[in-house]
Amino acid sequence: MRISDFTLRNLRTFCAVTEHGGFLAAQAVLGMSQPAISAHIKDLEVSLGFPLCRRGRGGFALTEKGAEVYARAREMLSRVEDCESRLGELRQALTGHLRIGLVDSEAANPGLPVADAIRRFFSRDQDVQLTFEIGTPDVLEKALLVGDLQLAISPFPTRLPNIDYRPVYEEVHALYCGRNHPLFDVGPDAVTLAELARHPMTVRPYLRRAELAAWDAPRIVAAASNMEAQAILIASGCFLGFLPTHYARPWVEAGEMRPIDHLGLAWRSPFQVATRVRPDPPQIVRLFLQDLQSAVDAASGPARSR
Repeated sequence: MRISDFTLRNLRTFCAVTEHGGFLAAQAVLGMSQPAISAHIKDLEVSLGFPLCRRGRGGFALTEKGAEVYARAREMLSRVEDCESRLGELRQALTGHLRIGLVDSEAANPGLPVADAIRRFFSRDQDVQLTFEIGTPDVLEKALLVGDLQLAISPFPTRLPNIDYRPVYEEVHALYCGRNHPLFDVGPDAVTLAELARHPMTVRPYLRRAELAAWDAPRIVAAASNMEAQAILIASGCFLGFLPTHYARPWVEAGEMRPIDHLGLAWRSPFQVATRVRPDPPQIVRLFLQDLQSAVDAASGPARSR
């Protein structure tokens, strides 16, 4: 089939529907009515000669061929967007689609002011569309490799080929117990490493090696996929677990958690900004990287004085 402007329009609609889990959820994002979205998908199916998705009482689901079309379309549209950005550079215009990923639970982190970096970027004269995603490190890395993201900010325990990792920030993690935990009211002298080893722990799999570096035989009973889940498990009083100090602060101030910070178990999680090595990042990505570093540098002075 020939890729016309109408085909690109229909492919963009199809990708949006797929990424938002159905026609209804994609309406607000696309600014289109459901009948119009359905017409675009139907036109695409007719031109391809096969159905792309199933919709009905069972919900929205891609067919096997629909999943393949989505993967190919997303890759192609990412390249088109990068091309648009580079053409904008030639005419000295800031255009394109900026696609950023961030690990979860960093919105209130004063040491990693991503919101300030976004404000700096959009204070320029520009015509840039932004997509902002939250995910675990492995999800962010996969999105980078296939072109769904242009840059991602996270601790990355692994290193993948064709991805450049640049250090940007270090996050301090400490061990916590909830108000209903047996150790909450126990004095520091009685809380030893041997005593801690008797109590169940919750861990985040992607940080497990760093979290348990000082433990000989921890009792790992629970696993949490993200920071919020980790905090809930700790707050239950059933588990010990690590959290970033900035994230745990409101729980500590409310008397719902206490840090166990006298045994030297705190550790630092290095954050990196990850981008693809090839193709070279477009101008909008390079500018956002500068804005992020400026925001982090501006925040580091007050953070060190606290």
